[in-house]
Amino acid sequence: DKDRGIVSKSQSQLRWMILLLNCILMIGNYYCYDIPAALKTQMDDYMGNPGNFETLFSLLYTVYSIPNIFLPFFGGYFVDKFGVRLCLLLFVSLIAAGQVIFAFGLSIKSWPIMFVGRVVFGFGGESIAVANSSILADWFAGKEVAFAFGLNLSVARLGSVFNNLLSPVLADSAGVPFALWFGTILCASSVFCAMVVIPIDKGLEEKIAANKLAVEDSNLEVDLKRPRDEEDEDIEEEVKFKDVLSFPKPFWILVISCLVVYGCVLPFNNIASSLLLERDFFMEPPNKCVLTIPNECQSSSNPPIHCPSSDFYQPPLPINITIDDKYYAELTPDDIDCGDDDWSDGCAKEYCNRQSDGIKAAATVMSIPYIISACLSPVLGGFVDKFGMRAIIATLAPGCLVAVHLLMASTSVDPIGPMVGQGLAYSAFAAVIWPSVPLVVEKKFIGLGYGAITSIQNAGLACFPLIVAAIYKSSDDEYIPNVEFFFVALACLGVTVGILLNVYDVYHNNVFNSPGKPEDDAVYEALLGVEEDQGGRKHSAALDAPPRAVSKGSFSVQEEIYRARMKSS
Repeated sequence: DKDRGIVSKSQSQLRWMILLLNCILMIGNYYCYDIPAALKTQMDDYMGNPGNFETLFSLLYTVYSIPNIFLPFFGGYFVDKFGVRLCLLLFVSLIAAGQVIFAFGLSIKSWPIMFVGRVVFGFGGESIAVANSSILADWFAGKEVAFAFGLNLSVARLGSVFNNLLSPVLADSAGVPFALWFGTILCASSVFCAMVVIPIDKGLEEKIAANKLAVEDSNLEVDLKRPRDEEDEDIEEEVKFKDVLSFPKPFWILVISCLVVYGCVLPFNNIASSLLLERDFFMEPPNKCVLTIPNECQSSSNPPIHCPSSDFYQPPLPINITIDDKYYAELTPDDIDCGDDDWSDGCAKEYCNRQSDGIKAAATVMSIPYIISACLSPVLGGFVDKFGMRAIIATLAPGCLVAVHLLMASTSVDPIGPMVGQGLAYSAFAAVIWPSVPLVVEKKFIGLGYGAITSIQNAGLACFPLIVAAIYKSSDDEYIPNVEFFFVALACLGVTVGILLNVYDVYHNNVFNSPGKPEDDAVYEALLGVEEDQGGRKHSAALDAPPRAVSKGSFSVQEEIYRARMKSS
């Protein structure tokens, strides 16, 4: 028995299987969260091009975020009370159930059922990181924990990349409903992974319990002799929700910074596909671009004239034409459903072909920030720990986002450059914002602090999509430039808040900008629940701390590590 004699899960070779299963488990979650963003145009066609589609689409993300305004305060409690294994299965089942309901609602073209599906998905989608992070922290304590969290987050983010690239292709080849049902297959694989993890975790825990009987007896004797210090007394004090009102000013500065920068990036990703189509990959042609014979469908004998040569422009549509016994004084995009073969193989064949090519090009470009985050997550934390500069980076990152969205709003520059800038800026911001919370909040309040900042962040993520939809409708159904100017405004506010952080830092011993100190390692490991056995080997106390929910918005290993293992009391 390879596990005979071990006293912690981090000593078992099974930890690598646990890491693999937990990585696969998270892919379905991240893949399905971003499905609406990847399929926005196809969903519009499939649902019949409703006039209020932008608002209905935004609500898919709003209703997801609403339950997560409250869940961050209770996620750790549920894990602590009912056990991490049961919660892991519960949360992943909620994700799968939510995706099934969402896919079913779309299949029957029912917005209310789709909203219900996203709410159910939201109950599991954020909370799954609680149980997932707790499992990893228990199996990879000590020197391997950062690697495990970084790899897990990177692989999970690849789920978003796969969704952006694969979902439009599936929608084109097999229909929009199939693209959503494919997501349920991935969610089912997540449930399967959880069902494999649970018996492995439980079985090894029982073996460890048997191996540690003698060790626990000796440790108990030592512990009874250990005097209680003031810090122990502080930790045991009851933490109340109202304590958040006593948090210091720098905490609230961090909250505002998190709110506006996340609001600048995540709602942009929700609409990135449609915005990139409008701006770069499926642009409206000039008025002089018409068909040679305006009242006939485009064909080799009726080519367009006076049109741009690029295939990233919409082809001209006929006027005064009858199609399938229906007369159109002017055929418009709202009349065309490219998911219907009668259109895609008929009068709108060229239009649908170009739209499909544009959607795939947009999906590739909008994946750039996720690819960057997947690559940088394992290394950014080490940079911040070594060099500090938290407040400086928290100022430079939104400054970069100002430039990104100004370029998108006011120029015709290739979008690849701005998307690279967005990926770098947001990855860097996430790497500094979450580890900054313990620097300004008392240790006993860290769990409450993360709950508060996550709650307010999700409140913003519930509101901002609706604001974007309102701006879009008031701008004649166009994103450029007004929606981008809204993101610029949020980024400018982020810069202002970052400057305030630096001012505070100057007068408070560089609490944000100083690098991590070696003596901080003990505190860091304490936050993770790391203990040392008699052999000098480090491992985490088995599931002794209620983790905190991890937001979809994070690209940072720090967020996973710090927020996963904070105690709320």
